[in-house]
Amino acid sequence: MPDLPLTLAMNRYDRILPLGTGQVKPQGIAIEYVGFPGGVGVFYEQHKFSLYDISEMSFATFIAARARGWGYQLLPVFHNRNFKHARDILVRAESDIRGPHDLKGKTIGCPAYHQNAGVWARGILQHEFGMKPEDMVWYQDRPPEFSHNYVGANKDVNVRFKYAHKGLEQMLIDKELDAVLTSPGTYRIDRPKMHPDLTTHPLIKTRTLFPDPKAESIRYFEKTGIFPPHHVTVVRESIVEKHPWVATSLLEAFEKAKKIALDRFYRRPPSLLMFGPERLKEQRATFGDDRYVYGVKGNAKAVDMFQTFCVEQGLIEKKLPLETIYPEEILLAERRLLE
Repeated sequence: MPDLPLTLAMNRYDRILPLGTGQVKPQGIAIEYVGFPGGVGVFYEQHKFSLYDISEMSFATFIAARARGWGYQLLPVFHNRNFKHARDILVRAESDIRGPHDLKGKTIGCPAYHQNAGVWARGILQHEFGMKPEDMVWYQDRPPEFSHNYVGANKDVNVRFKYAHKGLEQMLIDKELDAVLTSPGTYRIDRPKMHPDLTTHPLIKTRTLFPDPKAESIRYFEKTGIFPPHHVTVVRESIVEKHPWVATSLLEAFEKAKKIALDRFYRRPPSLLMFGPERLKEQRATFGDDRYVYGVKGNAKAVDMFQTFCVEQGLIEKKLPLETIYPEEILLAERRLLE
């Protein structure tokens, strides 16, 4: 029987490359790796046109779309983990905002309200510091025609939400916003250029909401055990329904590819990273040997918490059962391992 041809659209992460180059091959599958065309525009096109069999995907978009019957399911392979609440909420240097509690009544800009960074940051601000999303006014950078906006799915949520009339960076400079939740160099779906980097912008001086983002990130991880995943891996549901073995074959291949990357990384840290061995030792002491754990059980707490945030913030009405999210064979395989 010939291999099943499947397309894969995903960032060239070090732990993915062995799969993309063919060094690792899923059993019974011929992968056509197309890279990550258009950056995060893949999320918009995948959601709208279902172009690829397997792809990286926005976690929030997947959860909200799946709740409405989108024809993709989740492989427990998570990407782009980050502590956005600690690292990427920026305020003007002279602002009187000194911490999360000072955000009450303030205006905050974000690329898209339903974006993963926003969902995680708002959820953590609420659960860790008592600052609910409705305590602030939210401005979205991305216009409605380029935004699969799910705000209002949960009718009990009363969010003050507006579309920005100009770029978030300029609104912060003009003092029309008190803070922005963004990342230097984030791509915009509707514009073929990048955001200016506010941390080096000549017209404004900014600082992070948390004076020591690293310390806050470590504090949150040590308290919760969660390294927040922002991107997920989706697979076309019709494929795993017709060929149930595909799901486990892909997961095994992703695991093999990651192992190759981890072995290479620990054996020879990047030479361009000054004090690489020392930083690597510090990271492993805090976060363990594998920051990107795959599997249902290993990510159960993060997935459940993210779904809680999505309900609280109005993106979905209620949490999705695991059998709705994951292919059946993935759940059966984990059950066999546990038994």
